[in-house]
Amino acid sequence: MGKYTGILLVSDWDRTVTGPDRKIPPANTEAVLRFMEEGGLLSIATGHTRVSHRSRWSELPTNAPHVVFNGAEIYDYRAERSLWQGPLPESAEGLFAGLLAAHPALHFELQCPTETYVFGEDMGLAEIMKKMGVPIREAPLSQVPRPRIQFAVSGSPEGPKGEGEPDWFRYSNGDIDALFGGIAAAINAPGTGCRCSRSLPFLIEAQADGCTKGETARRLLEMLGCHTLVCCGDAMNDLSLLKAADRAFVAGDGAKELLDMGFEITAPSGEGVLADAISRL
Repeated sequence: MGKYTGILLVSDWDRTVTGPDRKIPPANTEAVLRFMEEGGLLSIATGHTRVSHRSRWSELPTNAPHVVFNGAEIYDYRAERSLWQGPLPESAEGLFAGLLAAHPALHFELQCPTETYVFGEDMGLAEIMKKMGVPIREAPLSQVPRPRIQFAVSGSPEGPKGEGEPDWFRYSNGDIDALFGGIAAAINAPGTGCRCSRSLPFLIEAQADGCTKGETARRLLEMLGCHTLVCCGDAMNDLSLLKAADRAFVAGDGAKELLDMGFEITAPSGEGVLADAISRL
């Protein structure tokens, strides 16, 4: 029995585990090693697919399965097996087809457990996914195999590029906000069986109802027999994760909306969000 026995710490990856430069601050690595030595369990909750997260998951020591696809799967990378999955409902095919028909200039992905099917404009995203080891496929929608875990809609609008982001990763204006806000509203409408998260102004990821980061973090807590859920995040797609936590920490340089919601605020991401959170437990 250690100081942190019974505690499950679930953290977002980008700009929470990592800093703005996409590197992990040494303070985080040192802190999580101490946390695990004292009985704590550490997991990551990410919007990345099972395959795209594989390219980075081992950069930080963890000792619990990870939450991938924004909460639609719990995956054990050490055992290489899925422990829980919440596939998209059958109704998602019609929803996806309607959005694709209405917005052919955008980039669409239908993500399966081990491969991603792409539709619409490429915008250079397929090449980025290939570099991450994600198998890219093209097929008529009706022929995409099941289970289908998550779908994504993204764009590359004109505007100033975010610091440290790839060339295609541009921030948006009010028109883009209205466009993607409308797409999010269509996905979240009653009866679709889906809910979406929007981690960037022009990136929407949709999962089945009940498959948020927060709901799945609670599933993992129960699965592991822990009694306390501690969560860390930085962006609005982490809101469900933070709300589900017994203690919730937001990166000091996280989204202003989160900083104003009364969660505990840590050091900025470049200085060690996890290190600061663990020091307060």
